[in-house]
Amino acid sequence: MLKKSILIFLLFFVLSNYSQEENLVDEDFPILPICNLIPENLQKKCFEESIQEHIEKYFIYPKTALDLGLQSVVNVFFQINENGEVNNITAKANLVGVKFDSEEALLSASQLFENAAQEIVKKLPKMIPGKVNGEPSAFPFQLPITYRMPSDSDKSNDVFPLDSVEWAPLFPGCEDMNSDDSKTCFKEKVDKHFKKYLKFPKKAKGIVAEESIVFVEIIIENDGRIYDITILGPDVFRKETERVIKKLPSMEPGLNNDLPVAVSYTIPVAFKPN
Repeated sequence: MLKKSILIFLLFFVLSNYSQEENLVDEDFPILPICNLIPENLQKKCFEESIQEHIEKYFIYPKTALDLGLQSVVNVFFQINENGEVNNITAKANLVGVKFDSEEALLSASQLFENAAQEIVKKLPKMIPGKVNGEPSAFPFQLPITYRMPSDSDKSNDVFPLDSVEWAPLFPGCEDMNSDDSKTCFKEKVDKHFKKYLKFPKKAKGIVAEESIVFVEIIIENDGRIYDITILGPDVFRKETERVIKKLPSMEPGLNNDLPVAVSYTIPVAFKPN
């Protein structure tokens, strides 16, 4: 079957409306019926794995898009409401490695992928609803699904250093760059981002008297989002570094041979006492 020859890259995560930094709320994750009988500490993992199996089962590459050689990363937004039903489904497609002269053609191409991705989510079963402080509550989600053409040499799991890719992940504001300039722009935008948001942790005041360096490696996956963060340095600075990284915007993925790839980037972050 064609589906078996097509890469499906799936990462699933919750976009919670509630702060994770303060223990102000007690949240219970929505539960799929198949996960109801397993131990509570394994239910979230079961949920994520079951969603992935669901995507693989119902994944269909739009025929017109396949015939035209189009590829896309589609972000599907939805919620599991207080009754455990999936609703408020919307989708946003980001076409990869192609440009359209006509806005109408771009919208039509995007809609091919958006409709296909929404159909997958519509087929999700009714669930045991999530709860906040013991009360049934709606939980919002975002699900990225990658539609990629079959390749004889599939290196979708490879991670490429920033300077080795043809196109850097496109940070907002870097769209009108050539290949080399996209890397320079990416580095400059990340540097400005850290200078804007980084703060010296209160816990470190009076403890650290000299400048401290934290080394950070981020991996921008082939859907343009950051899922993997490695931080090397004093513990007192790690939480602040991670906070700033999580403020980085979504990007268009890096490209090699017009195909989306995961890109790693390492940056030293300096903490200077006030």
